[in-house]
Amino acid sequence: MEDAIRNRVEESGLIQLDLSALLSRRPLRDIDIAPQLWQGLAIREQEFRAWLNDLEVAAFDGADVAIHCSADAIVPEWVWMLVTTALQGHASSVHVCAPRDLKAAVLARIAEELDPEEYRGKRVVVKGCGLDAGAGPAVRLVERLQPVVKSLMFGEPCSTVPVYKSR
Repeated sequence: MEDAIRNRVEESGLIQLDLSALLSRRPLRDIDIAPQLWQGLAIREQEFRAWLNDLEVAAFDGADVAIHCSADAIVPEWVWMLVTTALQGHASSVHVCAPRDLKAAVLARIAEELDPEEYRGKRVVVKGCGLDAGAGPAVRLVERLQPVVKSLMFGEPCSTVPVYKSR
């Protein structure tokens, strides 16, 4: 009689933290304010507020949103604040960044909101395959998890790079 196939990864007690899976469930959107610039140079407050009042904010329900300006213009901070105010209650999160940087910003927020106590004394593998958000979110995870985990690794359970091991 043949032995049953054993899942040694499951038996190892490793906790897999898959950032790309967390991100794949979240809609990502962006708002470019460049079309709202007066003569391509500046924001006029009255016209900008009128545009925001007409913005269909329901289209951003549950989304993580990058607000940015694709034109080379100086944008005052109150512009980003007004857009964020309009999206409040609709968007899941709002970030002032280029759309290409939104994944990293959202993952950093996820890492920040992660409850480290769920991982206390555990052996954790941060899965890296398919993640193109850069090292920032992984660095934030190390900051959050290292004080509580037994060990922290990067990669896949079958091939990990040890990052930290408690003594």
